[in-house]
Amino acid sequence: MDLLDQALFEWFTLKKSEGGCITGPMLQEKGKEFHKKMNIESECSFSNGWLSRFKIRHGIRTSDLSGEQKSADHEAVDKFCSVFQELVANKGLTPDQIYNAVETGLMWKCLPNTTLASVDDKVTRGSKRNKERITVLLCANASGSHRVKLTVVGKCAKPRCFKGIAHLPVGYQSQSNAWMDVDIFTRWFHHIFVPSVKVNLRRKGMKENSKIMLLLDSCHAHPPAEELMNGNIFVCYLPPNVTSLIQPMDQGVIQNVKMLYRRDFMRKMTNFDGTILEFQKKYSLKDAIYNVSCAWDSVKRETLRRCWQKLWPLVMFEEGSEDEFKEFSTHGMRKKVYDEVRELVDSARDKMPLSRFDLDEWLNVDQDAPVTHTLNTEEIIQAVENHGKENQAEEESDEEVEEVGKISWKNATAAFKTIFAFAEQQPFLTSQHVMQLYVMQNLTLHERRRAFKQAGQKLLKKATQKAASASTNPDPQPSTSSAAGPQPSTSSAAGPQPSTSSAAGPQPSTSTAAGPQPSTSSAAGPQPFTSSAARPQPSTSSAAGPQPSTSSAAGPQPSTSSANLDDLSVVAGDLYFYSS
Repeated sequence: MDLLDQALFEWFTLKKSEGGCITGPMLQEKGKEFHKKMNIESECSFSNGWLSRFKIRHGIRTSDLSGEQKSADHEAVDKFCSVFQELVANKGLTPDQIYNAVETGLMWKCLPNTTLASVDDKVTRGSKRNKERITVLLCANASGSHRVKLTVVGKCAKPRCFKGIAHLPVGYQSQSNAWMDVDIFTRWFHHIFVPSVKVNLRRKGMKENSKIMLLLDSCHAHPPAEELMNGNIFVCYLPPNVTSLIQPMDQGVIQNVKMLYRRDFMRKMTNFDGTILEFQKKYSLKDAIYNVSCAWDSVKRETLRRCWQKLWPLVMFEEGSEDEFKEFSTHGMRKKVYDEVRELVDSARDKMPLSRFDLDEWLNVDQDAPVTHTLNTEEIIQAVENHGKENQAEEESDEEVEEVGKISWKNATAAFKTIFAFAEQQPFLTSQHVMQLYVMQNLTLHERRRAFKQAGQKLLKKATQKAASASTNPDPQPSTSSAAGPQPSTSSAAGPQPSTSSAAGPQPSTSTAAGPQPSTSSAAGPQPFTSSAARPQPSTSSAAGPQPSTSSAAGPQPSTSSANLDDLSVVAGDLYFYSS
């Protein structure tokens, strides 16, 4: 029965977020339906008493049950605007301290319909359009001075096109259907929004514990307000029946981002050397992420401020005057981008016989794309029963990804020289653009030198450890051997020799080769305790005279000089530096 209770409350929450009408009898009938489909053996009457207990368990008030379908109306808008402005005044909030966040669906790989009938691609008109979708979360404050880094929700946890990438310009999350959900939004709030806001407060010289309001719509992917609190950062929800009329980001910002994205998409497509379908196959999620991030950065500050005028008209006069906005309008921006896309299409008319109608339809193809999924009865039951058991695909299977090997420092440095030469010759690039390239080059050279230094240090450390190990742990030699191999307790042809001597010099307790000696060795015969000229021996003498605890000049040395190690590390480091 606990699972039934969870499933029914989930259904109630979804319907409420949609502004749908829900009555007590509806809850009772829906409870009976869940009971039957979940094959629950224990009986339940779903009486009025059961309904009262269900409402108490979940904190459902009588006002939450309504027999009237709510719809967007201007009376409710006026009422909320008054409440909002009073809240702002009471909290002493400025436009820098009030944010709005909203999700939107983006069909990132979608082509205009007519391009599918291109002669080059040999595809008939009406072919199935690519509707791969991602969810994009946008957030900015009312002054337009701070836009939070985008968050993108895709289907795959580890897309192949992300391989080898150290940083993305967005926060990336995955969900099996690329929907926004409560878990993802909660992570975004605590790990992206809150830290970003605090950094912006410090940048502006404001106290880090200043009050911040985040305005949200009533999407069921947004958790309750009490779960979205962090110090003085809190959430205010729009009523479900006014969202489409006064939510700031819906008043032109989303449209701007999508049009700028499609302009850049079209620009890449018209400059691609190949067919349109080949371009579509090679265009990856990574390309889409960089494109949508550039589009977000290209939205003007005036646009971000202007979108608040219906909810909070005074924001227009907090900084500057209305003169700033005389030349600005959403329609004007749309027309400008439309003309740019039209020009790109005309320049590639042999590739894309695109009509004005097809272009209009493509620019607005995902205008109403959903960002969350409204579960039906079966899906709610499955979600409740399989909570925490979902497995997401880690990699994309149908995306054509061009493998890029690791770029060496040497090749990267050479590439900078080429791009500099190009940039300096182009009139459309300013000196500021060229200086940005110089900054990137200087940073690259600095990191290259640091990598070289670290490689040398690692090699030096390794060689020093090896030398120290050799000096503290020499090869044990209880008895020495001749060049022919170890000869324990052996004697020469002349007789047994208990002690050794060199053939060249006088040795204590030895005799010459002319006569028998009780404790000597022959110059010609093998010596049981002598040292070979090719190997170091403890407590032996060389041909030049007695040398305690030394080795021959031809053999390895147990300790190495630091000068030799330094030379070794520099040579190895140079090899790494110039060959990598």
